[in-house]
Amino acid sequence: MLVGKTFNARKSNFFVKARIELYATLREKYGKSIEVECDGTLRGAFLAASKKLGEDFLKEIFDENGNFRKDRIITVNGRNIKDEMIEVLPENARIAVFPPVAGGA
Repeated sequence: MLVGKTFNARKSNFFVKARIELYATLREKYGKSIEVECDGTLRGAFLAASKKLGEDFLKEIFDENGNFRKDRIITVNGRNIKDEMIEVLPENARIAVFPPVAGGA
């Protein structure tokens, strides 16, 4: 019995559901959050989101070399990926993306 994963018979792959929550300027541009089904990787979750949000969304997440942007804070279930690289997502993962915050006087 499969628990926590969706079987897609058409592609013969297992998918994991995840919610990507966006904050600050990203929220203004793309909305509060998006639910995706992905291949179970963090990269796969963002690629799945880009199919709904557009290719420009990937520029908000990845740099020109395909690495996660260093000026973003990305967490998976509250854990910062800069502290702990999370390669495999648990079912119903909560991914949060925070862009740089500028302040003023």
